[in-house]
Amino acid sequence: MKKRKVAIIGCGAIFNRHVDSISSNENFKLVSVCDTQKEIADNKAEKHNCSSYYSLDECLEKSNADFYVLATPNSLHYSQAKKCIESKKDILVEKPVTLSLDQLDDIIMLAKKENVEAYGVLQVRLNNSVSAIKECLEKDLLGKIRGASLIQRWQRPVEYFSGWRSIPKIGGGTLHEVGIHYIDILQYLIGKPNVLFAKEYNTKHLKSDIEDTVYAILDYGTFGGNMEITISAEPHNLECSISILGSNGYIKLGGKALNLVESYNFLSHGAKRQFENILESYENVTYIPPNNYGSYLGSCPNHIGVYKNLEMFKIENTRDALSTIEDIYTVCGRDYR
Repeated sequence: MKKRKVAIIGCGAIFNRHVDSISSNENFKLVSVCDTQKEIADNKAEKHNCSSYYSLDECLEKSNADFYVLATPNSLHYSQAKKCIESKKDILVEKPVTLSLDQLDDIIMLAKKENVEAYGVLQVRLNNSVSAIKECLEKDLLGKIRGASLIQRWQRPVEYFSGWRSIPKIGGGTLHEVGIHYIDILQYLIGKPNVLFAKEYNTKHLKSDIEDTVYAILDYGTFGGNMEITISAEPHNLECSISILGSNGYIKLGGKALNLVESYNFLSHGAKRQFENILESYENVTYIPPNNYGSYLGSCPNHIGVYKNLEMFKIENTRDALSTIEDIYTVCGRDYR
């Protein structure tokens, strides 16, 4: 595999995760950073011994990078991804890839047309706990699925909705910024649901134009499910869990960031033993600490695995999660597109 020369566009909160992942992977080398704030870009470039630019156009024109990481405000991803693809640059886009399913489909089609590799970051798929459940379901150890639920009860300080995150058409909603990882895991494990009912609330972030709580009732055809996503828990994250009920038992993924196999049981002793063997095969399956942003915790820091498993994160694999989010907001009467 040729060494990819990387440019990171955007030097915000997630920047260091990408730098750490690039530096630990011999197939990638950071050659450029770009940010509209010159001082920030120059400081990052000096620290990491690479070139700095202050606009994507300038970076595309002057940098020798062939792999662009887009870590910019959400609404910019679409136009920036198109520019990179049209310049024949491979891309890795932070979540959400876009705020619109139509825009995502446009990127997918353009990447295929230009023969460019395009990927999207949904790194929670790499939680060992999630991998264990995925294998369990693939081996049909739970039997016929009877129900599923996603509960995400997190805390975000009032100031979370400040800067670009406070503007709906730039940052999107709570499902785009916070819920998308776990909505992705729900559909990754058991498929994309139809949304029968959904309702949003503002219970803590009362001055925000963006909801802080969403409930939804889901339909999978032969069984149903539900979803509760909130960032109004106090004083810190309470839980993030997915429970799956089957004809041969149940499994609950939990912890603060879906990083624990919290409980399980099976009617069949053989199925239980097989599942316990799966758990034993994954190192640290019981705990991966989530990202710590000081005043709040986020998802688990698996970016290093994204760079090592790019094929798992092809940009089309982000479609079902975004489609479900769009369906929920449509039922709520909300449009972030």
